[in-house]
Amino acid sequence: MTRLVTAEIFKLRTTRTFYGIVGGALGLVLLIVVVASATATWNPGDTPLRDLLGISGFAQVFALVLGILALTSEFRHGTITPSLLVVPDRVRLTLAKLGASLAIGLALGLAATGLTAAIGAAILNARGIDTGLTGSQLTKMIVGVTIATALYAALGVGVGALVRNQVGAIVGTLVYLFVLENLLQIVKPLRDVLAKYGFGGVGQGLTGTGDAGADHPPLGQVSAGLVLAGYCAIFLIAGIAMMKRRDITA
Repeated sequence: MTRLVTAEIFKLRTTRTFYGIVGGALGLVLLIVVVASATATWNPGDTPLRDLLGISGFAQVFALVLGILALTSEFRHGTITPSLLVVPDRVRLTLAKLGASLAIGLALGLAATGLTAAIGAAILNARGIDTGLTGSQLTKMIVGVTIATALYAALGVGVGALVRNQVGAIVGTLVYLFVLENLLQIVKPLRDVLAKYGFGGVGQGLTGTGDAGADHPPLGQVSAGLVLAGYCAIFLIAGIAMMKRRDITA
């Protein structure tokens, strides 16, 4: 299995799309962090470094797209057939892509949060602004954002296995995360549930970027991580089931 995961990582990192997505993620995060930390103003008692680390959460979206591409690209370019000739077991192939996506998601999340913390803290200190975070709080946020990024990559693999169409999988997932889930919160019976257990809510809980004093405070870090991991497991199980049932013609 280790060889399969290594092969899938190699397969991903030998495409221009991979470097474009990773470079775009880090470039966008760092650009916003530099501009925000150099120009924004904070009041006493604020936690500016926490706000900046929240920006690194943009990497989760890019990790999600990478996870989707890990599987849907096989169908789009017709390479799924030779892949299955090498690894006939569709479950093992999907799990190998899951392992590769998790590894890349962890690396991307750690790079985004590490660079954000280092650059953000340096600029804030140069401006004489207190970061507002202790060492342990900073560590918890870096770990939370890193794990969240990896889980979003895993979620992408599940979505890709469930929805073979690359464009449909990416567009549909992004529309739900950024549009539909927010619109559903207008419905009063769903507001409290989605604020806490929706993807946005559990993401804020896991990364520590949510407001604990809000009307609908997020879950704790561990609880939010378990809920998000549960969502990933649901999509992965459903996606694997569909992979096993569908005919492969491409």
